[in-house]
Amino acid sequence: MHLKQGFIYHFYNRGNNKGKIFYTPSNYEFFIRKIKKYIMPYADILAWCLMPNHFHLMIEINVLSINNITLNKSIGIMLASYARAINLQENRIGSLFQQHSRAVCLNSNNKIKPSWVKMTGATKLIRTNEGMSYPEVCLSYIHDNPIRAGNVFKIEYWRYSSYHEIYGGDGTHRIVNLEKVKKIVRRL
Repeated sequence: MHLKQGFIYHFYNRGNNKGKIFYTPSNYEFFIRKIKKYIMPYADILAWCLMPNHFHLMIEINVLSINNITLNKSIGIMLASYARAINLQENRIGSLFQQHSRAVCLNSNNKIKPSWVKMTGATKLIRTNEGMSYPEVCLSYIHDNPIRAGNVFKIEYWRYSSYHEIYGGDGTHRIVNLEKVKKIVRRL
């Protein structure tokens, strides 16, 4: 992935062959600890959602390298170490994640274009209005994931997303940089 310091990215990946990557509640918690260890030293977390077979992160990159370890390498280490743990837990072998993670730059354009909304699959249930920025739409898209997948009827019922941190729920995980999110989302 070609990443730039100071830019906001929607980073995501899913299970190989669309398979599960989270099997138990403790798997979600373990992955959040991995995010803290391998991504937060490099970037601020602006939004996140962990789903049974995929994950989404919206990050703003602060530094690309720490002690000669790049953010790309750190993400690779995070995914590989998580995959090893799940493979052991589930007595499975092979790739847990699809081969390539995706990172879409969100602040390279000022207005939402229909092609972007279709490309991200955000055509259903997205809370958007004319003039929203790419990061605003992405944040809404990330939080709407559990509803679109049929996991819950209200986002408030999904425990593994930044919705509660941002909009005033329990905020158990506390990994979002709320000050930066307030600059993106006008309604906070």
